[in-house]
Amino acid sequence: MAKYSIGHEIKKVVKKRGLSVEDMASFLNVSKPNIFDIYKRETIDTGLLERICKVLNYNFFQHFSNKYTTDYDIVLLDHYKEKNELLTELLKEREAKYNELKKKVDENIPD
Repeated sequence: MAKYSIGHEIKKVVKKRGLSVEDMASFLNVSKPNIFDIYKRETIDTGLLERICKVLNYNFFQHFSNKYTTDYDIVLLDHYKEKNELLTELLKEREAKYNELKKKVDENIPD
């Protein structure tokens, strides 16, 4: 399995945002060589990553959070999925009743 490279991900987002190495260096208050170094990294300091997230308006931490999902997270997610499905069904029923009542009201309104 290929190693995950946070630097590669950062470089992709920088490119997507249309920013240059000079832009990133300026925004992060570092030198251009430091930006090239960041692009090569497989790991990164969380404080620096947080600054990069803010500059790029992108959550790089999500790449790591999926890897560390716990059993509790899965149970909680399933619970909320069930609640969501129940609420969706209730809304459908409510909409059907509303449409039925609206139809009856519309039929009783003289033209």
